Amino acid sequence: MGWWHNLGNKVSGVAHSLSHKVKDVVRTGEKFVDKHAEQIADVAHKVGEVAGTVGNIAAAALPFTAEIPIVGEVVAGLAAGGKLLQKGAGMAEKGARGAKKASDFKKQIQRNRP
Repeated sequence: MGWWHNLGNKVSGVAHSLSHKVKDVVRTGEKFVDKHAEQIADVAHKVGEVAGTVGNIAAAALPFTAEIPIVGEVVAGLAAGGKLLQKGAGMAEKGARGAKKASDFKKQIQRNRP
């Protein structure tokens, strides 16, 4: 009985300690998002614009370069990669803006608590 009790206490202690560590990590993440979400969204927007431009230019050049070995494949890769990067940056921007809104909403709820 004593051995099982000690083991249970140790497992419970580890779980409790782990939950505190997780809570600290979440708080640190919330602070980071609160401070930097707008900057992340702005950078992602700019990256998306540049990637979209590169993708559009490469797509426009593709008919003229398709017949040239290697060059055609590179241009096709740039066109596809630019569009893919543009979509990814758009999703990152939306995610950062959403995280900022969630953080602001949480702050508002905490301020309005009695």
